[in-house]
Amino acid sequence: MDKKKSILINLALIFIGTLFYFFANFQRIAIPGAIFDVLEQELHVTAPFITAFGAIYMYVYAFTQLINGVLVDRYGGFRIMLTGGIILSLGAIMFPMTSCLFIMYLSRGLIGIGSSMFYLSLIKELREVVPEKNFGIAISVMLFIGYTGGIFANAPFVYAMSFASWREILIVLASISAIAVLTFLVILSGYKLPSINKQVKMRTLPFKLVLHKRHNRNLFSFACCNFAIFYAIQTIIGKKFLEDFCLMSVTKSSIILSSMAVIAAVFNIINAYTCKLTHNHRVRFLKFASVITFCSLLLIFTAIAFDYRTNLIASIFCVLAANASLSAILVPVLHLTNRKMISGTAVSIMNFCFFMMVGILGTLTGFLLNIFEPVKNGNLTIYSNNSYLLVFGMFLAVSVFEMYKAMKLSNKY
Repeated sequence: MDKKKSILINLALIFIGTLFYFFANFQRIAIPGAIFDVLEQELHVTAPFITAFGAIYMYVYAFTQLINGVLVDRYGGFRIMLTGGIILSLGAIMFPMTSCLFIMYLSRGLIGIGSSMFYLSLIKELREVVPEKNFGIAISVMLFIGYTGGIFANAPFVYAMSFASWREILIVLASISAIAVLTFLVILSGYKLPSINKQVKMRTLPFKLVLHKRHNRNLFSFACCNFAIFYAIQTIIGKKFLEDFCLMSVTKSSIILSSMAVIAAVFNIINAYTCKLTHNHRVRFLKFASVITFCSLLLIFTAIAFDYRTNLIASIFCVLAANASLSAILVPVLHLTNRKMISGTAVSIMNFCFFMMVGILGTLTGFLLNIFEPVKNGNLTIYSNNSYLLVFGMFLAVSVFEMYKAMKLSNKY
């Protein structure tokens, strides 16, 4: 096979892999966030059981990040993408076809496993075809396409539910995902994959080398807090909060959450370009981001404390979305500050921290919401200001820790 044809096949497989990443983002943002109330009504359960749909996904996704780096290095990105696509499609088909909580939780676990296999695989394959100088931009474009799944997971998803049930919509999307898997398999069958690298094995040494560096530990602590606050709002509680506290309609709140996804996708590119234009002063950029997170949450917390029900909170949510889109900066920092042999492990640990923290915040959110008795309005469950004060008080406390860790980052890696 000539080099030009090989590159074209690589790009086609990367594109389908990015499509898988799109579906993965849709799944983790749409459930439970976009259908929080619907799930409460249909399943007749309280907030902790609903937030568990998001938390289970995040926990499974987080833990699998720790082994995916090794799997990608051993088997190659394309083999792992195919496996992830199959598992994702299976879980996506199972979830809307049952009302049994155990099976629904199991399917969310499968979706989490499958979804976890795309990010590192795509980064590895992009490195094979994209020059180093454009690597950060290539990541940001890949993230942009994947993050559009989050756009469709709110307003378009809610709008589609006026024509079909959420179960029917999810079955259609799962079917499209399965078709993408078959297409990927057909293209892959005509491509000579690299041999399995049997020298790559699961070892503790790379993890020790990564975690031994104080700069890495501080970066992981900052990054996971920054990302988790925004993502817990977007995927679990943001839409429900806008409806309960800001008295927004279902349609308007879903548009806000979709707007957050658009902003997150666009700002992955904007932040990468801005950082490049400022001579790649990445650490200063990250420190400034931590201050923005703290100030944003302080404003929301104050508004709740004084019962100031303003739509400006939606604007603050959008600021948090832009401020959390830092992967195109964080990944190059990890590649610069760690040896090549462990840079993949460093990225996998950071991803573990990202989604483990989202899972923890999601679990705590469910329990904090139930501390104060919610009010029933027909079939709807409305949570009190005190409940939301606890939830956003937790986010504010996490942002203080984030800012502290950011200030300990050094330009001298």
